[in-house]
Amino acid sequence: MTRCPIRFALPALLLSVAVSGAWAEDDHPVVALVKSKIKDTTKPLALIVEFKVKEGKAKALEADFGPALAATKKEPGCIAYELTHDPDHPDADIMYEKFKSVAALDAHIKIKHTETLLKTVGELTVGAQR
Repeated sequence: MTRCPIRFALPALLLSVAVSGAWAEDDHPVVALVKSKIKDTTKPLALIVEFKVKEGKAKALEADFGPALAATKKEPGCIAYELTHDPDHPDADIMYEKFKSVAALDAHIKIKHTETLLKTVGELTVGAQR
């Protein structure tokens, strides 16, 4: 049985947490949200994250994603990690992420290249597209 990916409008949550560092020992808010939406945290999961890109910032966003795209694809828990433009909305990019488990997503969120990316994405986007 094919499962639908979890579709979130996460940018605002990601950005607010990245800037504030608002989590400590507890789960990162993205991980907590994903855990609340799925039954088996040991199975693969997919996320679709939509970003509304500020005018004139599309190339900068793509450049900032470059290092994280390459590094994330090498993570042992990563199955897929792709950034693409939304053909129906020229000011929107879509991030497709698939991880082997919630634990793999949690490891991804805590790794340096992800933390760096989350800090820079906020300057280039205006939150969720939809």
